[in-house]
Amino acid sequence: MVPIYKYSAETARYENELTDYRESKRCNIKCKEAIEEAIRTHFDGMHLDTSCVQDIFDEFGYDRTMCVLAATVKNKSFDGRFSSINKGWARTIIPSHLDKYEFDEYAVQSHPAVLNGFIDSVRAEYEALGLLSSEECLKESYKEDYTNKLLILRPEILNDQSRKPAFQYFYAENGFGCDPNSIGRKVFGTFIADGEKSHFSRGDFIGIADKEKLPEWASKRLEAISAPKMKIRIYQINAEKDMKDLEFRDFDFAMSKGGIDPGIYQQVYGGIAYAHDLGELYMQCNTGNSPLGFYGHTMSVSDVIEICEGKDSGFYYVDSFGFKRLDDFDVSQTDHEDLMKVVILENDREPYKAEIRKDIHAMQSIVGGLIEPVYFEENGDALCFCNEEFLLNDSAPNRVIGNTLIHGTCFICGDGYNDEGERDSCTLTDEQVDKYIQMFPQSVVEISPEEDIGMTMISF
Repeated sequence: MVPIYKYSAETARYENELTDYRESKRCNIKCKEAIEEAIRTHFDGMHLDTSCVQDIFDEFGYDRTMCVLAATVKNKSFDGRFSSINKGWARTIIPSHLDKYEFDEYAVQSHPAVLNGFIDSVRAEYEALGLLSSEECLKESYKEDYTNKLLILRPEILNDQSRKPAFQYFYAENGFGCDPNSIGRKVFGTFIADGEKSHFSRGDFIGIADKEKLPEWASKRLEAISAPKMKIRIYQINAEKDMKDLEFRDFDFAMSKGGIDPGIYQQVYGGIAYAHDLGELYMQCNTGNSPLGFYGHTMSVSDVIEICEGKDSGFYYVDSFGFKRLDDFDVSQTDHEDLMKVVILENDREPYKAEIRKDIHAMQSIVGGLIEPVYFEENGDALCFCNEEFLLNDSAPNRVIGNTLIHGTCFICGDGYNDEGERDSCTLTDEQVDKYIQMFPQSVVEISPEEDIGMTMISF
């Protein structure tokens, strides 16, 4: 669709954009003619059948249709048959610096009284989309820093197919445009409705979303996005290799027996923990809130935790009180056998890679119950496991895997053959991990009846 040129012919000439200006005007004239034909066809002399409005929208889009109509009203501002409401609306569409002579060629020539009714219907159809405005933003928040804030995009930035309130919510992560005083204007982030990464100019946003006015689904998703995250691995002592009785003993005892021996440790988990620090992670692992897929004894003294990213990255020994940093823990000596890489898909969260023990209990801990396979790959090299009772346990809709809308947390693993030649779950390759993280970026958006604005669910 040809973009609307929003400036004057003089500006187009000065900026060497006359081709864009003329192409836009040509499309505007076609839209004007289509509106005139629609009114001729659907006005019976007494009543206008407004079903033709959607046909115009479908052919020319929301913006061009409204631009042509608003330009018509501005071109004929002297005509009292256009309502004051429509005149005020037109001023919000057409920039004040454009003179009415700019619109002569595409001003609609239908009877003003009938055209006024047509414009009423156009406005009503567009308002029915329920698009977000400055009313849903914090006051004057456009002046603030946008880093790690939920923003609201201007509706006209979205194409017609995506022009829904859900797609106006954009979580800003970084970019020079986040700083209101920066010369750079780009803001990088994520659409919270579908997890798509993108970037926009700072001016494309209305402002920062008011948390008090968010729909329930957006509040849940924002809470999940804002939650603290740690990328970790957890190592525990293999009792069969523990010749010095070091399991569950404190740091000083281990040092008195020759120090921390990586060779007696096995990895029991790797992935994401939703915790601020090691202390919070310890509490979670001892109160039934362990990271999904964690399978070992409850976190205890003698365990070793690896923080994989950030300023605190390194290895930490769980001591009787607190944690001791280990500067010489040789992870290459630890046991990594029987681990498999999987992609975990939680509701309202981005997908992530986890390293779990190849054990039915670890797999069940992810889905919260008995597992059920869902086959979706034609070549049969991967499958999804979900809770077999997800339709009975009130789990929220999560992802569409193949032809199945899965409810509740699920995970994807490899599907291959074991040493006995039997089909068996197995680790994903790094390429598969990247593939499925990109394939299933975010869970579906579920809109409650109270929030329904013409969209009950969007799936991707």
